Amino acid sequence: MTHQALYREWRPRIFDEVVEQRHVVYALRQAVISGQIVHAYLFSGTRGTGKTTLAKIFARAINCENPQNGNPCNQCVICEGMLNGSLLDIVEMDAASNNSVENIRRICDEVVFMPSQARFKVYIIDEVHMLSTGAFNALLKTLEEPPSHAVFILATTEPHRIPATILSRCQRYEFRRIPIDSLIGRLAEIAAKDDFDVDREALKTIAVLADGALRDAISLLDQAHSSFPGKIGRDQILDLTGVVQDEFLQQISEALFEADAAALLTLIDELVMTGRDLARFVSDLAQHFRNVLVCQVTEDPQQLVRATAKTLDDMRQLAERVSTDRLIAVIKGLSALLSDLRWAADMRTALEIGLIRLMNEQIVGSKPDRLIPDGPPAAPDPKPPAKPAGRSTPPPPATDRQAEPEQTSETAQAESEQASEADTDASEIWQRSLDRLLADGHMALYLFCRPAMPVITDDRLHLVFDPADRINYQEACQDNSLRILKQAASAAASREIAVQPSLNEQAESASNDVQPGTNQPAWIQKIKDAADTLGVPVEMEE
Repeated sequence: MTHQALYREWRPRIFDEVVEQRHVVYALRQAVISGQIVHAYLFSGTRGTGKTTLAKIFARAINCENPQNGNPCNQCVICEGMLNGSLLDIVEMDAASNNSVENIRRICDEVVFMPSQARFKVYIIDEVHMLSTGAFNALLKTLEEPPSHAVFILATTEPHRIPATILSRCQRYEFRRIPIDSLIGRLAEIAAKDDFDVDREALKTIAVLADGALRDAISLLDQAHSSFPGKIGRDQILDLTGVVQDEFLQQISEALFEADAAALLTLIDELVMTGRDLARFVSDLAQHFRNVLVCQVTEDPQQLVRATAKTLDDMRQLAERVSTDRLIAVIKGLSALLSDLRWAADMRTALEIGLIRLMNEQIVGSKPDRLIPDGPPAAPDPKPPAKPAGRSTPPPPATDRQAEPEQTSETAQAESEQASEADTDASEIWQRSLDRLLADGHMALYLFCRPAMPVITDDRLHLVFDPADRINYQEACQDNSLRILKQAASAAASREIAVQPSLNEQAESASNDVQPGTNQPAWIQKIKDAADTLGVPVEMEE
């Protein structure tokens, strides 16, 4: 006999064998006992929680010749015919592959005929949200006025995609994720009866990775038993699923908070060479820092963090060294990095740059400088940023200037320090604003506004663009761009702040149509400069 998947072999056949979902089991069992069967049911919930299984048990129970406390006997002719698939009165359809109007019309034409053997003709439609709009409309009339012998059981993982007209005609039951303790108990029962040599930590790891789906947990146990001879441990499960081990995540965390870029790059190289999924690694790292945060804010994290005792101790030690704000900032940064990896052509480079940048922002106990600037490199001897036209503070009247005494050297030095602090504040606010644009997914606006020079005067953030960046300036002046920039700047400055883009007209020399020193028009030179900045090769042809 060919091998049968473990989850199919251990699929419950009566209500008593169903793991959890007590609220659904009780309601369906009482409906069978009382005989109050409605014409349409909707089972919704995440994958692997028992929707299809309970639909089949309920279909047998309402047609069973000898029900026992609401459970099907699984021995009568009806039950055996449903179990071996020979009974034609039970129709199971996958709406993902049979989602057309013709498929539903065929059901509507057949439903009027009486069942051949059973009491009810039951239609189980799985993944019902995949039906087309026309198919839903074709099914609507039958659900509204069905024959007395017809019962529809609809199962879906996305109930929000089902029309309200369908939802209102069904009894809806929401299936919940199965708790980890229940998953471990079921897996231990399967392992004991099938003589699987697996330790408790491995079962716990499988339950955590299953994320509340019993079918996924049993399938993972089946795969582990087929892949590893001998005793199955926690490390084998992690290797099988491609999840990074806790010790490796702890090493990454140490390198990240100690600003050890060399160790960080070495660990990333090890990660890449072992063939791990980099996006999954970033997600696991964010989950690791979430667990560290839980250890920091709660006295008893065992209920919220599923980890070994040694890993939990390491998390507690790290939680004592890092502040809550830094942990939250790291988790946010990793979430933004995970979004960037989906669009990165070279995921390794994007991961290395993202973690190094995050490392420089989160050094323990100090505010680090950035290793990788977000904007273009500054000139060796930068001049103070030019004030935008029409926005500079007007000079005091001449009479006031004549009446004022000559400034002392101390006063000039104090004003110079104040101006330097203002420039620093403007740069910090602008950098945080750019980070927020990137985190919120405004990639195009982020790229257009990066070259701007920030200047703050009177609660107004001036973004001064060079004349060569006129296109960037025009994009920043759009109404929608100004609204997004204002939101980002206000959040970065923790106060209401306006944003005003402007061109640095003083830096724009009176250029002719031909660029000085060349025989090419100015617009060609601008295209070349833009192509060089973006790394796009450009060739001139006559």
